Amino acid sequence: MNENLARWIFASIAKHFESTANGLSLPYFVEGVDERTDEEMRADHIELRVTGPFVKEVSHNYWTVDVPVNVLFTAQMVMGGADAYNIVRWCGVFQNKMLDPIPVYKFGDDPNTSIGCLKPKKNSSEAVRVYHFGQLSKDDRVRQSEVDALYSMELTT
Repeated sequence: MNENLARWIFASIAKHFESTANGLSLPYFVEGVDERTDEEMRADHIELRVTGPFVKEVSHNYWTVDVPVNVLFTAQMVMGGADAYNIVRWCGVFQNKMLDPIPVYKFGDDPNTSIGCLKPKKNSSEAVRVYHFGQLSKDDRVRQSEVDALYSMELTT
């Protein structure tokens, strides 16, 4: 197993969702990579969290790789409800994008070399899920939602 696998996966996932966030005209932050100000955190935005990878050698030099991906959406509540469904729409756009495979490249080393493709797990218990948390507290006029998926790929070494 290559010691750079986690970095390649992380960077490939971050790059994969960047254009989707840009298409929504929302600030996009990758947790653990991008710095953000308090002001940015109080505005509408998207945060990407990647956990793993979780690797398992299922046979000699044959590996399965699982990667949970979470996208957190934060929306400011507007008086009059003019934007009440924006966060739901954003989740729908990302849920649709998260159904697509994610090519994994050797970012940082040879970004034109593909090492595999992460695909969403198809089992019913591992679907691409949306969670609406609603207003976070009675004092804060902020709503949050999350889109969550488990990806998997197979590698040989």
